[in-house]
Amino acid sequence: MSLKYKTLQEKLSENFYGVKIAVNEIEIKTDVEKRIVKFIGNTYFLIDEDQDMLITGCCAKSIADRGVNSNATAKIKHQSDHVLNTKNVVGRLTVLDERVIDSLNVLYCESYIPETSKGNDDLMNYREGIYDNHSIGFRYKNLVLAEKDSVNELSRQAWNEYYPLALNPIKADEAGYFWVVKEIELFEISVVSYGANSLTPNLTGKSKESNNKLKQELFERIDELSRQLKPNAEKEERKTIDLEVLQLKQIITELELVEPSKTDTLEPSTIDTKHDDVPKVNLLKTISKNY
Repeated sequence: MSLKYKTLQEKLSENFYGVKIAVNEIEIKTDVEKRIVKFIGNTYFLIDEDQDMLITGCCAKSIADRGVNSNATAKIKHQSDHVLNTKNVVGRLTVLDERVIDSLNVLYCESYIPETSKGNDDLMNYREGIYDNHSIGFRYKNLVLAEKDSVNELSRQAWNEYYPLALNPIKADEAGYFWVVKEIELFEISVVSYGANSLTPNLTGKSKESNNKLKQELFERIDELSRQLKPNAEKEERKTIDLEVLQLKQIITELELVEPSKTDTLEPSTIDTKHDDVPKVNLLKTISKNY
């Protein structure tokens, strides 16, 4: 099977709206009386299935610009399933920062769950452990390739600097490279049912009925955007619409890349570096991967 790979510029430009699952190394804590949920949005220095290593500081600018203590009207949200509408709001972030917990560098979150019927359900789902996975919605802003023994000095330096910090260096050893993600634009943190670095569900071997259901959901989201598109829309509404558009573009892109297969896992092909001095990244992701 012939696969398409990204260059650095393609990786930056084609990531309309990316998502990354948080690794459940630290327990989610729920204070029912205060209606506060404490959880991890992301674990840094972990190389994921996209060969990305998010590092401490990658969310610093987003937190300063649109975090809890910022003056922004469109602040970073606590949503469910990366759906950016009011129906999918879970809570209001009250703490959002980067810190060290149990020797792990993490994106730490605390969220107030509102006293509504939906809020009560969400709070109980957290308390009972039904809500047990989180994922961030973001866009790449600054990243650098780290490659072992690269002819490219910057890539070689990145490997030497960040490889010793990797929580799972075997991922780097197997591929011979990874991406150091120095800055992302963080949009929201979502509770999700399953860990996946993709906005689309696993479509491999799915029935026509399932695919039609996904198509109908996309149409409904587009219809909702159409209803929101009005000349006097508030700045925050326009920001939400822009993010929805980015999401839909990313979903459509992922759908276009899904090819029918009898297996659940795609075997990686050889990275072609014939015309480039750095390896290119596999754009075709395995959909729905769990940690």
